[in-house]
Amino acid sequence: MNILVDALLYQSQAAGIGRYIDQLFSAYIKIFPQDQVTALVPPEQSVPGAINIVPVEGLKSSRQRLLYEQWRLRPWAKTQAYDVIHFGDYQMPVIGSLPQAIVTVHDLVAFRMPELFPRGAGLTKRFLMRRSMAHASRVIVPSLATAQDLQDILHVPESKISVVPHGVTPLKGEAGPALHERPYFLAVGTIEPRKNFERLIQAFSQVFANIPDGPDLLIAGKPGWLYRSAMKAPSCLGVAKRVRFLGYVDDKSLKALYRDCVAVTYPSLYEGFGFPVAEALWLGKPVLCSRGGALEEVAGDDALIVDPFNISAIADGLEELWKNPGIWKMRAKAGAARVHQLTWTKAAQTTRDVYLRTVGDSCLT
Repeated sequence: MNILVDALLYQSQAAGIGRYIDQLFSAYIKIFPQDQVTALVPPEQSVPGAINIVPVEGLKSSRQRLLYEQWRLRPWAKTQAYDVIHFGDYQMPVIGSLPQAIVTVHDLVAFRMPELFPRGAGLTKRFLMRRSMAHASRVIVPSLATAQDLQDILHVPESKISVVPHGVTPLKGEAGPALHERPYFLAVGTIEPRKNFERLIQAFSQVFANIPDGPDLLIAGKPGWLYRSAMKAPSCLGVAKRVRFLGYVDDKSLKALYRDCVAVTYPSLYEGFGFPVAEALWLGKPVLCSRGGALEEVAGDDALIVDPFNISAIADGLEELWKNPGIWKMRAKAGAARVHQLTWTKAAQTTRDVYLRTVGDSCLT
């Protein structure tokens, strides 16, 4: 089987979609060597084991990438011999037909919480996702929560949706040296409104007022959009000396951060899966995360669940994790056994099943 993959979001500093593309197709190529995987990649990037093709355009911005995908990719793809074409992030070319197209939708935050996006970006994302759902042969989602959102919001038939949970694997390499001397809570994610870091910092400031000698707060992740308010919050709240923004960290450093933290805090407003929650539980680390949706689905009964809009509830959760570490370490160990069942090998096998069903459907039409 010949698979064509839109991997234009693949990059060495993989986060979110990039990590999904990297891990899924690394596993796929390893366990299905009989299949040919061709990946359309950005300049200076390559998916290991795939035939990598870089577009002529530099594609230096998201806008350039979207324009290429919508106007240039379809006529080029129709000259290629592929059985299925897989788009890894919510949209595909929506002008004209593109047979056997599969689209992965990670979440519907642009519909559920449009206020979290710059206006133009939100409008574009909603338009393209809505049209892509009408054009795609099948849709892959990482959680039951996202599957339900697709049915409720965009009215995608259940028969068209396949739930393929992401895998969780150990971070690459040995953990590096300790990066912080004092105890700390760890938050991981791109700095954008959806990750709810501003409320987390506000909650942390309440904890600091009650427990001045308690843990610090470290936030690992690149700035995304609308991030300035969150990054100014520590100074505004008088906790600038106790909150550190680390920027992007590599796997070696992230592994050390997980190893040494008191707990992982992830009170995101909305997620389609939630890698930091799964990774923390994999390592047996206590977790605080949000009620409802995919995060609670991934965390199960093994994390401290809070209302992400309630700053006092987040603060109470942080204090609980600090004061009763033994309880939450035991809960996290129970979660580790469950999360270890989520592998990229299983994800790749299930994804291939979706490919085969798509090919079968095309043979019947």
